[in-house]
Amino acid sequence: MRALALVSLSLFLAPFAPPSAHAQSPAERARLDSLRTALTAEADSSALLAREQRRIAVARQNREDPMIHLELGGIAYRLGELTGADKHFDDAAGEFEWAAELRPDWPYPWYWLGRAELAVGEASLIPLQNLREVLGTDPLSKAARAFARAARADPSFSQALVDLGTTALRQRIAPRLEVAQRALRLAAGTPASEQPVVLLVRGRVERESGAHDSALAAFRAFVALGGDPALGGLEIARSQMAVGQAHSAVASYFAAAGQPAGDSARAEFRREVRWIATPEDLQAFDATPADSLRPWLRRFWGRRDVADARLPGDRLVEQFRRYAYARRYFRLVSRHRHYDIAEVYRDTAQTEFDDRGIIYLRHGEPDARARYTDPDIHANETWAYRRPAPTGDLVFHFVARGDVQDYKLVGSLLDAYDFSTALALAAPSEIPTGVVGGLLLSRAHIAPIYEQLARGGTAGRTSLLAQERRQVQRSVQLGTTTDTYPLRFDRDLRPVVSSFAVAVPGGSELHVVFAIPASALQSFLVAGGSTAYPVRFRVVVFDSARQVVGSVDTLRVFRSAGPLASGSFLTEQVVVPVPPGTYQFHFVAEELNADAGGLVPGQPVVAPAADRGFGASDLVLGREGSGLVWRRREGEVPLNPLMRFPREGALELYYELYGLPAAASVATHVSVVPLGGRSLLGSLFGRRNGVRLEYATQTDAPGLARVRQHIDLAGLRPGRYDLELDLRDPASGTRVVRRQAFEITGQRVP
Repeated sequence: MRALALVSLSLFLAPFAPPSAHAQSPAERARLDSLRTALTAEADSSALLAREQRRIAVARQNREDPMIHLELGGIAYRLGELTGADKHFDDAAGEFEWAAELRPDWPYPWYWLGRAELAVGEASLIPLQNLREVLGTDPLSKAARAFARAARADPSFSQALVDLGTTALRQRIAPRLEVAQRALRLAAGTPASEQPVVLLVRGRVERESGAHDSALAAFRAFVALGGDPALGGLEIARSQMAVGQAHSAVASYFAAAGQPAGDSARAEFRREVRWIATPEDLQAFDATPADSLRPWLRRFWGRRDVADARLPGDRLVEQFRRYAYARRYFRLVSRHRHYDIAEVYRDTAQTEFDDRGIIYLRHGEPDARARYTDPDIHANETWAYRRPAPTGDLVFHFVARGDVQDYKLVGSLLDAYDFSTALALAAPSEIPTGVVGGLLLSRAHIAPIYEQLARGGTAGRTSLLAQERRQVQRSVQLGTTTDTYPLRFDRDLRPVVSSFAVAVPGGSELHVVFAIPASALQSFLVAGGSTAYPVRFRVVVFDSARQVVGSVDTLRVFRSAGPLASGSFLTEQVVVPVPPGTYQFHFVAEELNADAGGLVPGQPVVAPAADRGFGASDLVLGREGSGLVWRRREGEVPLNPLMRFPREGALELYYELYGLPAAASVATHVSVVPLGGRSLLGSLFGRRNGVRLEYATQTDAPGLARVRQHIDLAGLRPGRYDLELDLRDPASGTRVVRRQAFEITGQRVP
């Protein structure tokens, strides 16, 4: 049994008092520091055990000498380090408690008691350990109280302040944070306040306590007094984000990443990305030199901005927000976790969040949630994320077994029961009504399969249960290895988008043509009685590595004499310079001052080059009278934002040829066929199902030909069609094919 009982919580929360007249002298501190240095250098456990026995004999004759108990505590602590045996750490804690009882105004006994408690072996029974943490009788709680007493005895004792703050941050209990915050503030008038390590931990404690201005001041002082500028800058960024200064936080984050990063800073930057990084990402990060972290991090976050059509920096800001939310709602009460056979995901490398936190950090706020409470089943929660094809919806079931604060991913909703019960429910017999039916119906809005299971009989139930388990396990696999931040709008503008790319001197141009239904837009009256439609458009062009190769972000205010008529469209064209190559682009339209917008993601782009041999631009399919033209020096080219043409109408085709000498002749075939039909459909004059034209194209200048072709659509039935252009260079035999889909409608085309 230890000599000293646990310090009461009231003592732990008592105001910090100045050291008494019996405070530890500098000579005594020097002696203890020398002793600790000598013990740390000792690697022979046998020699230490012999020394321990000799000093125990001395202690029996000098029970009131705190120095001998401190020495015995130091010997036992070192034995614990060498052997890993909990007994030695427990012996050390007992000796330090004895010394603290003899000299409660000395900081060293309390400090080393805290160190010993941190090292005490943890209980093998996890539920018992969790209960101890809640009651404050676990080693971490006792360590926090001991560090608080060390700081109370001498506020200038910096190591006690650091360990007190660090322990309070690990423990996640508000009263302990208050004690650490008070101790660190009290130390502001002592020499400890000039030490960067104290300022760093103070900033973290202040931020955790919600004192963000004090946190920012502490982190800035940390950098000013010689602390690692990369680490300090990252902490400043985190604090700026906590007070809503998103733009400043992003700037501070990347400025910090540009500083030479020490080991601590590098570890913190790695911790920021590990929640969503792939194993390959982490390997690449670990291999990145310290002076190259900023470009690596810009690429890491930039790829995610591009993937979800976000503005630069958006994904980083969102990750800061997600982390703060997860810390508030999904932090583990205990760092000790155990797993059941039904729990399908295990990340033993982290002890900060339950599995809800992991999914939240990767995918953010779910689109739907559900719970069901009943004494016969474990605490449970279901999240659904609505995702378009080909990904499809993601559904996650979380169950807390034993520890109601630790929700873990399971492979089926029925795993909310114990394993044996869930297995019995999967047997080919009718699912009983009552609790099981209620559990299934509580998820009816999550996916149709749960209502089918709840209301169906025995027929096909085994197949449905297997299907549900496959879908959930697929969600877990995707959900724990990917991350998303999709654009969401309360109101969809439903943009219709087409595009074409042409070569220009020195590169290429991507032309994005779009139309937005007037019925989806909000109008604003402006001076003079006219109507305005302010819309922001963004086009982001990116390569296979999600590196941006071209972009446009512009605000257009469209004006009309009055509101646009029902059935009409707002149309426009955006031009993006890009280098030649194969890419994709996102198109985003957003209304100002309204949560309304539309996204057309991942459209393919093949940007041609004028100087890389025989080639052709994309096809431009236009309609006279569409209201939108491509204005160019050589003459206007009609466009067709909706790619719809009236029955019995005509189509204006435009394209360009590159890489041939002047006056070269190119064999040209143009076919109009039903979508999915054959390209050869009879003669030009028998065109009930399609059109075929054959002619020779002459280049009108070296390396360039601009071709216009009028195509009569009369006789073609309404439906979807492909226009195919087949070109062949007689000199080289090179063939180039271009296609563009369009629609013939029997209705009036706006």
